[in-house]
Amino acid sequence: MDQLRRLWPFVRRYRRRLLIGALCALAATAVAAMIPQIVRFAVDDLNTRGVVLDRLVQYGGLLLLAALVEGVLRYGQRTQIIGTSHLIDFDMREALFAKLLTLDQGFFTTMHTGDLMTRVTNDLSAVRMFLGPGVSNLLGSTLLLLTAATLMFLTNPMLAAIVVLLLPMVAVLFVVIGGRMRAIFRKVQDQFGEISTRAQENFSGIRTIKAYAQEDAEIRVFREANERYRALNLRYVLLSGMLWPIIGLMLGVIGAFVLLIGGRMVAAGEMTVGELVLFNAYLAQLAWPVIALGWTVDLYQQGAASLVRISEVLQRRPAIASPPDAPRDFVVRGEVEFRNVGLRFSHNRSNGNSSGHHTRASSPADHPLVSGAPEWVLRHISFRVPQGSSLGIVGATGAGKTTLVNLLARVRDPDEGQVLVDGHDVRTLPLDALRRGIGYVPQDTFLFSVPIRENVTFGRPDATEDQIAHALAVSRLVNDVEQFPDGIDTLIGERGVTLSGGQKQRTAIARAILRNPAILILDDALSSVDTHTAAEILAGLRSIMKGRTSIIIAQRIATVKDADQIIVLHNGEIVERGTHRELLDLGGRYAEMYRRELLRAELEDE
Repeated sequence: MDQLRRLWPFVRRYRRRLLIGALCALAATAVAAMIPQIVRFAVDDLNTRGVVLDRLVQYGGLLLLAALVEGVLRYGQRTQIIGTSHLIDFDMREALFAKLLTLDQGFFTTMHTGDLMTRVTNDLSAVRMFLGPGVSNLLGSTLLLLTAATLMFLTNPMLAAIVVLLLPMVAVLFVVIGGRMRAIFRKVQDQFGEISTRAQENFSGIRTIKAYAQEDAEIRVFREANERYRALNLRYVLLSGMLWPIIGLMLGVIGAFVLLIGGRMVAAGEMTVGELVLFNAYLAQLAWPVIALGWTVDLYQQGAASLVRISEVLQRRPAIASPPDAPRDFVVRGEVEFRNVGLRFSHNRSNGNSSGHHTRASSPADHPLVSGAPEWVLRHISFRVPQGSSLGIVGATGAGKTTLVNLLARVRDPDEGQVLVDGHDVRTLPLDALRRGIGYVPQDTFLFSVPIRENVTFGRPDATEDQIAHALAVSRLVNDVEQFPDGIDTLIGERGVTLSGGQKQRTAIARAILRNPAILILDDALSSVDTHTAAEILAGLRSIMKGRTSIIIAQRIATVKDADQIIVLHNGEIVERGTHRELLDLGGRYAEMYRRELLRAELEDE
């Protein structure tokens, strides 16, 4: 029940609809309780006066009218309550999606995409089923049980006592089996999330699977996961299936006692035939509510288990968020400064995580870029990039280059020191304003499965055709676009699968250029582009980078040699800094990297 209290924020806005549904259920129950009374009067009247056609028509008309009124009221009950469940489902799905988009990137490193999709689809459907058909049946069944039981006691206390003494056995059954059903259903949903993740990863990586001829291996792994899902479902079905036969057996036992004892009372003159028919009619009315309660308990167990999984997301607080006192009118100008910045391995810090998912903690042996204390990724990082100037960052793979620029946009916060933009610690700035001022082109480019135009204008949907054309020209994507069947409106595959690596990177560059950011970050954004095209792109970018702060991460020295200053990262620390010429004269790590690059170029030319 603690989990169900978390539904109140979504339920309270529809209180009026639910109240109307409850009133319809109450009125329908009152009409349903009148039907056995009509049958009782009809039996006693016919037993006393004999079969009279007019009286039969009169009682038949009353029964027909009562059934019609009850049907209309039940229709109102279901449309109001079940309709409300769909509205709540809509609100919860929207809130869940919005919450997922506000969570920090660390959350998504510990959660699988397929599992999150299951929470947004299957788990929400389970909650909706309980709030709709479940609550509707619970309300109608409870009212009918109370009404029928009261009228049964007024008719014959002894027979009613027999029924009331046997009915609690059903409640005990629900408590014993229901708890087990809830635990197993949680495992069912978790396993379904694993299957969804496996399918999603296989579809996204279909090229790799086919390239390595691993179709049979992946089918085997999926079959094993699917078999575990089937086994858990069978366990759940076995428990759920036990409810219905036992309920039927108990109702049969109650009916047998009523016929045996009631028949003797009629024979002894202690009750009329009409009263016995009335009692059996109420007993028949109790059959469906008891069965419906069993189904409702089933829905409750599923809904409660699913609500736990949904609440784990809705109640999680993002580790990275805008401070409450952040200036609202802040606009990034472009000055960047790192002051003695240090960053440790995360060691799976909770950061408010309540999801129950855990990953293996990092150990020093897993990461080669440790310096000083074995758990530092970056240490003693200090530099300043004046507004409008450029910074080049080079270093071996795993030196911490990407991690360094991620601190600027607050993908993570440093464990020591400060990252400042325009003299303000980034932790004191509004996240949306900070990130709007940064144009970031990552090495691993992500594109949406929409036309190229929508990918390029993702940050600037209001861009003009001239602005789009300029971005395409600078990124050297314009020639490729002209060869596509529908030009810039060509639909690309999922994650840009129909584009080459270089085309995807150039699309991302065009997207960043079009945004016109104060700070432009190129994170090895030309790694998939040939040397000649990279030189053309850099030539076009020089005009773009004038007057704006630029940070360029690259493996090739040629990409950064024109930067105003260059830093060399090694083992998470800055080991060299200066201009291209100064670093060559220094004769250190940078100069060695440059010599190797020149040698590689000579070998390629030969």
